[in-house]
Formats: sequence, structure tokens, C-alpha cells
Amino acid sequence: MNPLTLKFFTRIRRHAAISTGNFETLFKNIRIATLPVAITRLLEEINKPEPDLDRIAQLIGSLPEISTKVLKIVNSSFFNLRSPVLSIQHAVSLLGLDHIRSLALSFAAVKAVPRPTAALFDHQAFWTDSLVRALVARNFARHYCPEQCDDAFTAMLIADVALPVLLTNWTEYYQPVVQEWMSSGDRLSRIEKKHFGWSHAQAGAWILQHWQFPEQLICFVGIHNTGSDCITDLHLEGTIALPLMTASLLPSSLHRENNKASLFVDEAMRRFSLSPADLASLIDETEQGFLDIYELMGLCHVGEQPTLEAVKTAIAEHENG
Repeated sequence: MNPLTLKFFTRIRRHAAISTGNFETLFKNIRIATLPVAITRLLEEINKPEPDLDRIAQLIGSLPEISTKVLKIVNSSFFNLRSPVLSIQHAVSLLGLDHIRSLALSFAAVKAVPRPTAALFDHQAFWTDSLVRALVARNFARHYCPEQCDDAFTAMLIADVALPVLLTNWTEYYQPVVQEWMSSGDRLSRIEKKHFGWSHAQAGAWILQHWQFPEQLICFVGIHNTGSDCITDLHLEGTIALPLMTASLLPSSLHRENNKASLFVDEAMRRFSLSPADLASLIDETEQGFLDIYELMGLCHVGEQPTLEAVKTAIAEHENG
């Protein structure tokens, strides 16, 4: 990593408060699932100055469940390739390391996240929300910073990974916070900071650090629910920070915050200079992407997605208002 890049991520890391060691103390009794050994070795290979693409393909191929999903999504309209891809080696050579790394890490992380037994947690709704936000962030990044759209997808998909971990292992402390969020119109991150002084974004960054994820993904997850003024303060223009922060404003299926769809629409159009028609088209792309890959995430499609429908209504109201 060159000195300029190192300074860049050090600045973000400081803001995200993931290098202070506090979470090591706070969560010392929390059980964090480990990633498959092959994924750990994959991360080690990716982090080398000159990664071996054949070795990377071999490591992904050693995990049949993950490699099968990677091949299915590569051959879906998500990538819209002209000819079918028949092997991980072919996928790596055709799409490049960033695409394949993004997919493999996403599937591995999702599989490692626990399923809380608390009645207020809905596994289906949580991962549906996460996938929709990831697709929206990817679509924003395609127009804003296209070379980083895969990192935008991965970071947003796992941005809220700490929520089920905390509900499972820190139930006594964290369940009242989620209950307060459910009964109020405030953002979860604000309630967390009021109670703990940190948010699930920062806790999620700590978990990804435990899993040895690439540092840039850890950093962006740690700041994904901050304000857009953070982009200026940290000189993050042209990065995935803005797509992530905007996608995180989407309403949740777990909790229907009042007017959040309208807030998302207003902020998305302002931040990316989109017309209502442009944003409507982006949401249509998101919906199609969801239909292409939701089954690979272990999700059940049960009709129209409430989050996307709420956004479509908000866009129509904006056009008519």
C-alpha cells in the first residue's frame, strides 16, 4: 500500500473508531463465527502485493457451496455476459479479481452471520433489506465511481452485520435499543450512540477486522451511516462512501420509519444530480437485480418488496408535488 493510500485509510479508520481497541474489551465474551479456512487463505492471497489469480480460483473452488453460487450469479443478468462461464478460473480471468472477491466474500460473510432467536428479528426481512441496499449502492456507484461498484455491493450487503451478532450475543444490552428503534422514528445509529457511544456500523467494522476483510471495506462499513458532511471532512469524494451513505437511508422492512422513503428520494436526487425519472430507472434496475439473485441469498420472494414500493411511491409524489 503506497503512503498516500495508507494515510487515506488511517484517517477513515480513526473516524470509524475501529483501531482504538475498545471493541476488544466491550465484546470480549461475544462469539464471532469464523470464516472458512479457504476464505481466510483467499484474503491472505488477495492482500499480497501480487495476488496469484490461479491460487484464488483454486481456493474459491474448494468451497462448493460458495463457488456454485458465484458461478450462478456470474451467469445471471447481474453481469449480463455474452457467453456462459463454466469455471471459477474462467470467471476470474474474464471478470477480474475485484468481481470474484466481492461475490465470494459476500456469500461467506452471509453464511457466517448468526440467526437471532429474538421475536423482533426477522431473518428474511433483514437480508432482503441488506440485498436491496447493496444493489442500490452498486447502481449508484456504477454512475459515480464505476471502478468501485463491486466494493459498494459487498460493503453495503454486510454493513449491518453487527445487528444480528449483537442481538444474539449481547441480548440484554442490545434488545432494548432495537425495541426503542422499533417504537420511535429515530435512526438506529442515533439511538445506539445515545446508549453506547458507538453504532452498529463501528461494531460491524470490528467484526470484519476480526474476519480479516480488506481494509478499505472495513473502513467504509465503519462510516456508512454517518452524514454526507463526512465525505468532505475526510476527502472521500469519488469513493463508495457517498453511494453507501445514501443507500443506508432506505427504509427498512424491519421498521417502517415515517417519511424515510421521501428522505431517501430527496437525498439521492440531490447527491447524484438525478431526475425523478433517472432515480425511478435505477430502482427498476435494483428490482430486476433482486429478482435475479435473491434465491442465491437463501431468500424467499413473497411478492413486491415493501422498501422498493415505498421508494416508487415517494418518487411519484415528488413528480406530482
